[in-house]
Order: sequence, then structure tokens, then C-alpha cells
Amino acid sequence: MTSEYEVDVRSRRYDRLHSEEVAIAFSALDCALNGEKGIYASSELTTGRRAYDLAREHRAGSMQELREMLGDEPHRALIFDRNCDEASAFARRLREELGGAEMVITPAPFTAPGWSQAEYLHFWETLIRTRVKAVYFNQAWQYSNGCTFEFAVACEAGVACFDASHQPLPLERGIELVENAIRELESVSVEVPRLRLNLERLQATVDYAPVT
Repeated sequence: MTSEYEVDVRSRRYDRLHSEEVAIAFSALDCALNGEKGIYASSELTTGRRAYDLAREHRAGSMQELREMLGDEPHRALIFDRNCDEASAFARRLREELGGAEMVITPAPFTAPGWSQAEYLHFWETLIRTRVKAVYFNQAWQYSNGCTFEFAVACEAGVACFDASHQPLPLERGIELVENAIRELESVSVEVPRLRLNLERLQATVDYAPVT
């Protein structure tokens, strides 16, 4: 008789709802957090300063146009893979600088095949709102769609925000940085609709006029 422990788990297939996948991911994370809240290390991944520098170099007017110019694999190697390496290094450095006692979470290694960008963002938003006590933002975070989204979420949730130098990052300063990034990129004809959307979300919390 075959034992239940002898089943080839590599051949197992599952069919579940997105909400169930999210619950599984959080349950694994909770094994490490064990009732405590962690530090979130926000860093550019799919967009950001590196991506926009390449867009300007190739005279691409948007991230989609840049991807089409480069091709999927070169695009991933030049942007996402390098950003992931830097994001992981930022999280390790942050843990050391905080004395090694804090649980520092980086989104860089997490993969969920089949998830859309919106589903990833919803996951990280839920994480920040429920399991994070402070968010630290890597350098040039204001050029990243993901980082600016996470800054807006943290501000809405009342989670403390800091820059890469461990200095407090208040809402007003964050808005200023994002506004400047938008002006810079649009001045060289690069479209940044997501940055503008995240800026509007930030401005909704204070009495700021839209950037022109």
C-alpha cells in the first residue's frame, strides 16, 4: 500500500481563487512574523529611474514602447532583474542598519504565476496595512509606480515612512518629490500615467493643487 507521504508532490495541480492564494501567502509570512509587524523595504522593480533612463536613451515615450523596442527578455534582464538585485541588497543593508533584530520584508523575490499587476499591488497594500510598522524607501523611489503606490498606501494607513537615510519622509515631502519626478520625465516626453495617478491619490489626503 502506498503511503500518503510517498505521493509525488511535483505532479500535483491546484485550482483555487485568488483570495485563497493570498491567504496561503500571508499564512507563510505569518510563520516568520509570528504575531509581530515587520519593516517593509520599498524599492523600484518593474519601473523606476533605471527604466526611465533606458526609455530616454532609446527615445521611447512610454514603458510599453520601451518593452516593445527591447523585447521581453532583454527588458526583464536590463530592468526587472537588476532592480530585484538592488531591492534585495537594500533590504539586507536596512536590516543591518536597524541592528539585525527587525524582520525586513522585500517584495523582490515574491512570484505568483498568473497574477496581474493589480493583484500584486493589492497583495502588497494588504501587507502594508496589516503586517508592517514602518516603510523605508530606497533612493529614487519617487520614479517608481510601485513605490509611489506603496507610499500612498502607507500614508493612508498611518504607517511611518522613512527614506534610505533613515530620515522621516512626511507626506508633503513625498508629494514634492513625486511632482518633481513627473515634471522631469514629462519634460523629455516620457508618459507617466501611473505616477500621476499615485500623485492624485496622495494629493487627495491634503489640500494640494495638481501639478501642471
